Amino acid sequence: MMFDVVNPATGEHISSVDVFSARDVAAAARRAADAAKSWEHTAASVRAVKLVNAASLIRSRQTALASLLTREQGKPLSEAKNEIMGAAHVLEYYASVCGSIRGDAQNLPNYGYMNVVRKPVGVCAAIVPWNMPAIIFAWKAGAALACGNPVLAKPSVNAPLTVQALARAMHEAGIPDDVLQVVTGNGDETGRALVDEPLVRHVSFTGSTAAGREVGAACGRHLKRVHLELGGNDAFIVTKSADVKRAAAAAVRHRFYNCGQVCTSAKRILVHASLEDAFIAAAKDLIEQITVGDGMAGNKMGPLNNADQLRAVSAAVESITSRDEGTLVTGGERIAGKGYFYRPTLLRDVTADAVSQEIFGPVMSVIPFSSDDEAIEIANGTEYGLGASVWTESLALSHKYADELKAGVVWVNKHLILPPEMPFGGVGNSGFGRENGMDFVYEYTEAKSILFG
Repeated sequence: MMFDVVNPATGEHISSVDVFSARDVAAAARRAADAAKSWEHTAASVRAVKLVNAASLIRSRQTALASLLTREQGKPLSEAKNEIMGAAHVLEYYASVCGSIRGDAQNLPNYGYMNVVRKPVGVCAAIVPWNMPAIIFAWKAGAALACGNPVLAKPSVNAPLTVQALARAMHEAGIPDDVLQVVTGNGDETGRALVDEPLVRHVSFTGSTAAGREVGAACGRHLKRVHLELGGNDAFIVTKSADVKRAAAAAVRHRFYNCGQVCTSAKRILVHASLEDAFIAAAKDLIEQITVGDGMAGNKMGPLNNADQLRAVSAAVESITSRDEGTLVTGGERIAGKGYFYRPTLLRDVTADAVSQEIFGPVMSVIPFSSDDEAIEIANGTEYGLGASVWTESLALSHKYADELKAGVVWVNKHLILPPEMPFGGVGNSGFGRENGMDFVYEYTEAKSILFG
C-alpha cells in the first residue's frame, strides 16, 4: 500500500511512499533490536565521527534537500535552507556530547563503592511532524543515536521525503541501516503499531495535544518511556517600556515564519493599551509587504501545508470576526487559485477567550492589556505552556515575567530561538519532557547502579 505526497503550493504529485503495516513495523523493530548491542558498544568517539560526517554530507546537499523540503512542505526556499543547516548543526551538537554521557561514582562507608553507569534505553521511536520535519528529526534521532540507541523514525504523511533523504545521508556517513530506519505511514496504522510495539522502549512524539494524549496513554499501558512535545499558544508580550517598532517587526517575523505553522510561533500578541495603535500601524505595514506564493519562487510566505489546515484557519478567523471578538485589520481570506494559500491576517482588540485555543496558521491576534499583572494572567490563561516572550527595556520587569509566566521556555526581547544546547519543552497540555541539551540526552539513558563490596 502507498500514499501520495503532494506539493501544497501547486497540487503537483511529487512521490508515492510505502505505508508500513503493523507487521512491517514489527520486522523493523526486530532488526533494530538485533543491531542495538553493536551500536551500544561502538566507541563514543566513533559514533561522534559518524554524526559529524552525516552533518557534513547534509551541508553539502543543502540546496537539493531544501528544494525537496519546500516542495513537500510548502515553506519558502530560504526557510528550508535554514532548516537543513539547522539539522546539520544539531547532529554536530550531539556528536560533541557523545563522550560526555557520564555516570557517577562514590565511596559509601559501611556499604561499599557505588558506581552508576548510564545505559541506552533500547529501540527508540521518533514520531516527527510535518511542519519542521528536518530539524525535529535531527533533534530526536541525534540524541538517541548519541546515547547508543537504535532509532525508528516515522515522519508525517504530509512531509516524509526530506526525512528519508536525511536518513540516507546518515547511512552514507556510516550509521548502520538497521540502527536508523524510517518507517512511513499514517498515525492510525503505522504510528499506532510503532507505539504499541513491545521492542520499542522509548517514544518521542511531536504533534497535537489530542494525538499526544493517545500516545501517552498507549505508552503507559506498555510501561515505556515517552516524551511529548504538543501544541502551543505562545504569548508575545509588548510591555509599556518596549521599543514598539522593534517589537512589531519581531512579532511579524515570528508569527508568519513557516506560514505560522510552528508550535512556538508568536500566536497571541499582548500589547500594552497605550502602544496598541502604534503597534498595529507598524505591524500592518510589514504584513502587507509579505509576498505569498510558491516557496520555490522567492516569496516570503508559502501555503498552509494541507486542506485541513486551511479550513481550520479560515474557520477560526470567521468565528472571531462574526462574534465581534476581534476586528479584522488586514487579510482574512483565502487566496484564489491552486494551493492552500491564506492571506497574512491581522486582528486587533481580540478578546483573550477568542484565542484560548491555538491557531496554527498566518493569523496575528493582538490583545490589549492595561497592567503587567493583567498581561501575565492573560498569558497564563490557556491550557498550553510551551513558550512565551516579553519585550521590555526594564530588567526588573523581565525578571517578573520570566518568573511568573507558565511556560517551558521564556524569551526576553527574543522569540523562537532554540539552540540545540537549550532544553525545550512545555508544561500543561503542551506536554512533558525536554528536547535539546543534556536534559534530552539523559532521557535516552537508564541509570544502572552497581555496588562493590
